[in-house]
Amino acid sequence: MDQPRRVEVEVDTDGCPVAVRGRRGRVQILAVRESWRIDDEWWRAPISRHYFEVILESGRPLLLYRDRVEKRWYFQ
Repeated sequence: MDQPRRVEVEVDTDGCPVAVRGRRGRVQILAVRESWRIDDEWWRAPISRHYFEVILESGRPLLLYRDRVEKRWYFQ
């Protein structure tokens, strides 16, 4: 699996991603295929992430997650 990289994400009022911003500008998200949360290792450095499997306007799938501890978005 690829290393996560930071990305700017626009969200709707429910916190679901609607667009990503990158070097090529703004790209609309057409659909969220699946979403899930992972909360782990609370006794050490906590991991709390909300994953979104999305389809971009180009039809390309992308896996995004919001690190709920760092309050930042990443893609893999």
